[in-house]
Amino acid sequence: MLSVQHSQFGYTWPYMQYQYFQQLYAEFESVQHSGHNSSKRMSENLAYVIRKAILSGVLKQGVPIRERLLAEELNVSRTPVREALFVLQGEGLVTLNHNRSACVAYFSSDDIRKIYSLRGVLESFSAECAAYNQDEAQLEKVREALVRYQHLEASSTPLEQAQADLEFHEAISAAAGSQMLMTITRQVLAVTITHRSRYAYTPDQLAQAQHQHESIYQAIRDGNGAQAKALMAEHVSQSSELAISHLSPAL
Repeated sequence: MLSVQHSQFGYTWPYMQYQYFQQLYAEFESVQHSGHNSSKRMSENLAYVIRKAILSGVLKQGVPIRERLLAEELNVSRTPVREALFVLQGEGLVTLNHNRSACVAYFSSDDIRKIYSLRGVLESFSAECAAYNQDEAQLEKVREALVRYQHLEASSTPLEQAQADLEFHEAISAAAGSQMLMTITRQVLAVTITHRSRYAYTPDQLAQAQHQHESIYQAIRDGNGAQAKALMAEHVSQSSELAISHLSPAL
């Protein structure tokens, strides 16, 4: 792999990773609405870029993220980069040290098992709340995310599956009607999706997950909180079993 030596900072960064960052940033910018690019929006764009690079495995656990180099490569100031790293720290994807250096967070197999258990509690409660809340605008977003997940094919990549899964579960979290619950749930989801993006479901596993998603949505749509809660708990439990089966012994 080619690399670029930034002698000014004494650090070598893989050239392909920089190309990947630039590609993602251009991709995200192309679909944004035109208008003034505020510092807040810029940091959101950067958080998207770094988050997707982590989820795709381009940035692996423990890899340092150089704030100054990243700002230089993407032709932005260091302020939105720093803001983006704070966002990702809140999601549990990045670790910030006292000297302001950052690295991709490391999670052991035990961490992932415990986080999946927590996810089951949070998401089943979110599904129940969403069923009782009946926010039409938010439920439409759940339906749209469901449709995108239903359109996944057996040939879809692990990242495509993980991203579509994340959209569906985040939409339900938002439909629960609690900002605090949504924030906590998203943080837990970010960690598990990082692991989920490393393996693809088999055609049978994908079909089963699609059916489970549809059943969960229908229970929420019908206002059946108890059923939505039970279906989500069962779904996350099965997802957890699959995730744990793919854990590396080295973790």
